[in-house]
Amino acid sequence: MVDILPFNGLIYNENKIGNISQVISPPYDVVSPTLKKKLYNTHPYNIINLILPKGSTGEKYIKANELLTDWIKKDILKFDKDRCFYIIEESYYPGSKRKKILGFIGLTELEPYSKLRIIPHEQTSFKIKEDRLKLLSKCRANFGLVFTLYNDNLTKITDILKNTMQKKLFKDTPAGYDSTLGFKLWKITDVEDVKKIINIMKDKKLIIADGHHRYETSLAYRDEYKKLNRKKGQNLPGPEDFILTLYVDSGQNDLLILPNHRTIKFKNYPGLEKILDKLTDIFNIEADTIKPALYLNKRLLKSKSRSLKSFFLYGENKKLYFITMKPSFIGFTTYAKSVDREYLNTDINIFHKFLMEKISALYKIAKIDYTHSIDNVIDNIDRKKFDIGVLLNTPTVKELERICMSGHLMPHKSTYFYPKPCTGLVMYKFDR
Repeated sequence: MVDILPFNGLIYNENKIGNISQVISPPYDVVSPTLKKKLYNTHPYNIINLILPKGSTGEKYIKANELLTDWIKKDILKFDKDRCFYIIEESYYPGSKRKKILGFIGLTELEPYSKLRIIPHEQTSFKIKEDRLKLLSKCRANFGLVFTLYNDNLTKITDILKNTMQKKLFKDTPAGYDSTLGFKLWKITDVEDVKKIINIMKDKKLIIADGHHRYETSLAYRDEYKKLNRKKGQNLPGPEDFILTLYVDSGQNDLLILPNHRTIKFKNYPGLEKILDKLTDIFNIEADTIKPALYLNKRLLKSKSRSLKSFFLYGENKKLYFITMKPSFIGFTTYAKSVDREYLNTDINIFHKFLMEKISALYKIAKIDYTHSIDNVIDNIDRKKFDIGVLLNTPTVKELERICMSGHLMPHKSTYFYPKPCTGLVMYKFDR
C-alpha cells in the first residue's frame, strides 16, 4: 500500500521575485558547471543557491539553510494557503512538434524498498547521497521532486486531473534555462477528488524513474531522525516521514527515455584494438566510419528490432566499431530464468555484464562520464579527454517496468528520463 498526502507547498512569491522562470532550475544532478554559473547570475533568488550552495566545506549547507530561512522571513518564499495536490503539465519540443507529460505532485510516505511497493530501477552512488543528506539535515526541506511512474491503465486518476484542468490555472511558466520547456500547474483542492486519489494510489506500485538519491537520502534521514528525536513508543508519522513526489502515468505516449552513453578514461589504456581483441569470443565486431548521430541511432534501433544486443565503441584516430553479441554465445544461455533473461534483454545490461566487468578488471577504469548526446561522446574522445566512447540503445518504459518488477537493478545512470521536472516550482518544508 502506497500512502500519499496533499500538502501546503512552499512556493515563490511572484509579487516579490517577478518572473518565476528566472528562479527555477533543472534537478541538481543535471546542472552542468556552466549552467550553474549562469543560474547564479540569472536572479539573486534562483533556487540554485539552495540546491547547489556555493562553497566547498560543510559551511555551504549552513549557508543554504540561512538563505532558506531568510527568504521565508522576507516572503520571497511563502506557504500555499491550500492543502492540495498539484497537477503539473510539462511541455517540450524534441523537434518541431510540441509534446506533453501530465502528472501530479504530492507527498509519499517513505518506506524501504524491501516492501516492494516503491521500486528503484538503477544503482546509486554513496558520494552523491552523502552530499544530499548534509543539505537535507540542515534545511529540512525537499527542493526537488522524486519522479515516479505508476500504472493508470483505467485512467481513474487521469480523469480527475483532466477535469480539474478545466478550472483556473495556478502557474504557467517557460523554463528560463531552456526555451524548449514549459510548465503549468493546477491545484486539486476538492476534498472528494483528493480522497479518491489517495485511495486509488493505495493499490499502486511506484517505480522511481528519477531521484533515487533523493529518495534514499530521505529514508536515511528519516531513520536517523527517529532514533534521535522520537520519544519511546511514539510511532506517529512526522513531516520527515514523507518526500516530495511527482507521479506520472507510465502509459503516456510522450514519456521519453534518452540513452545515457558512456565515455571512459582508463588508468592504463591499452588502445582500442587490444580491448576489441578481448571481446571476440563473445561479440561480432564490425568496423564502421563516423556518420551523423541520426544514422548511428537508427542502426542501434534496427539491431534491437531484430532482437540483437548491440552497441558502438569509438576510440582514438576516429575509429568506430559496431559490437553485437554472438547469438551462439554460450555464457548467455546459462541465464535460464525468465527474470535473468528479462534483465539481460537490454543492451546496457549486456554491455555491463560482458564487457565492462572484463575491461575494468584488465585495465582499471579511472573515470566514467555520461551523456545522452552522441556528438558529445565523439567530441570528448577526439579531444582526448577520454579514451573510448560507448553508444547505447535505451530501454523503453515497458522494458524498464518489466526489469524492475522482476527484482533487478540496472547499472548506475542507465536512463535519462526527459523532460526533467524543474526544481523550485513547488517545494516541501518539513517545519510548517
